[in-house]
Amino acid sequence: MGEVRENQVQMPAVGIGAGILRRRTDALGRGVAAGREWTRKATQLTLDWIEDHPGQAMLIAAGAGFVLGQILFRVAEPEDEDLDD
Repeated sequence: MGEVRENQVQMPAVGIGAGILRRRTDALGRGVAAGREWTRKATQLTLDWIEDHPGQAMLIAAGAGFVLGQILFRVAEPEDEDLDD
């Protein structure tokens, strides 16, 4: 427990640090829970949209696959060297 001096409670450093750690842990837990809820809602909205627009979803997936394939599997072009030899 803390000791009282001049009508103020003096908390030991261990007690202060534990309170800060607990508050930060609680805040992190609330943030993670909020992130999971947001992700769940976004996933459900996306799946609902895909059910309503299957053709557009297929074209978007094909386009995204093409772009990613071009980025990830591109062949490096050889560097031009001086041909003036």
